[in-house]
Amino acid sequence: MLTYDLIDTAWHSLWSHRLRSILSILGIVIGIGSFSLMYSIGEGARRATIESIQELGADILSVQPKATSPRGARLKSAKLSLKDVEAIRQECPSISIVSPVVKEQASFYRKGDSESFAVVGITPSYQEMFKVKVNSGRLISNFDLESQNQYCLVGSEVADFIFDDQSPLGQSLPIQGYQFKVIGTLSKPKRLIIGMINIEREILVPLPFVQRLFHADELSALYIHAQDTNKAIAELRQFFQTRYGDEASFEIESQRQLLKTQEKFVKIFEYVLWAISSISLLVGGIGILNIMLVSVTERLKEVGIRRALGATQKSIMLQFMVESILLCIFGAFGGAILGFFGSKLISYLSQFAPVFSFKLLLISLVIASFIGIVFGTYPAILAAKQDPTHTLRYD
Repeated sequence: MLTYDLIDTAWHSLWSHRLRSILSILGIVIGIGSFSLMYSIGEGARRATIESIQELGADILSVQPKATSPRGARLKSAKLSLKDVEAIRQECPSISIVSPVVKEQASFYRKGDSESFAVVGITPSYQEMFKVKVNSGRLISNFDLESQNQYCLVGSEVADFIFDDQSPLGQSLPIQGYQFKVIGTLSKPKRLIIGMINIEREILVPLPFVQRLFHADELSALYIHAQDTNKAIAELRQFFQTRYGDEASFEIESQRQLLKTQEKFVKIFEYVLWAISSISLLVGGIGILNIMLVSVTERLKEVGIRRALGATQKSIMLQFMVESILLCIFGAFGGAILGFFGSKLISYLSQFAPVFSFKLLLISLVIASFIGIVFGTYPAILAAKQDPTHTLRYD
């Protein structure tokens, strides 16, 4: 039997029982859809990681004092100050930029409601290092620090709570009894960035003002741009060991580590999707096996007639194999469409953008064909081995 005749016969057989055929491929559709979605998420995470490294560079470090007790009490030696900033600049040649940060909490009231937001004291180097962007207005400049301008930048949640529907630009924001002029609204970064995890709930203020307002001589963290991450970490550990006698009192984290953590969580999610898709494909394959066995039983007389007219066992087997493969291929197309729209939905509902590649369609077709062959082989062999003398009498 020619290939065209095989496909045509298989198509007409499936179309004559189209409702049953559609129901039988649902497992394949769900399995391939889960696989496509998993692949899209993994590819999106991989590209986001590469973009983060290209945009910020992986050589960004965070230095923070460690908590040493369940209650969160800090070691007396575990304190960072502006003196440490100058000393690090002089003693650590692998470090190019050091940005000190002081982070405090302040309560704000509006229409009887209270909210607590982070007030973060920064320098312009912080904005440069993390490529901070604003939706409107401008960033804090060196001139603002030198002129001691009481300016601030606000995150979107801060702006919504305090200023409601009004534009915050140019308005005054009271912080600890002092009035600060809002000069910009912060744009949330597209990806997870060390030091900017919850910027929507932050107010950025020039560092000296936060130190005075909250009487904060101690720095909350140092953010560092290193020319070489490994060398910079080794120099920092040596610095803290020499200066404080205990480098373990400070936690040093790199942007690369954060990206690896992000990838780890994505991998876990991928494994879950792999498990779901594998189970769905197994269930779908069993469904194909079941429907093909039913088809063989229903068409025993047809098989007998074909054998009596000269059809070989090979042609009978190929006919049922083609039907099984066609069912799985239709399921693969349905699954790819499901994965495509699923990735679009995730992209719409979140800032994470899965990357759907059309090579997924090819991969899905290969997987589906494999499933069709595996689960269609037994019914095809069963049909081919039928005795024509018995099948012709089958009613």
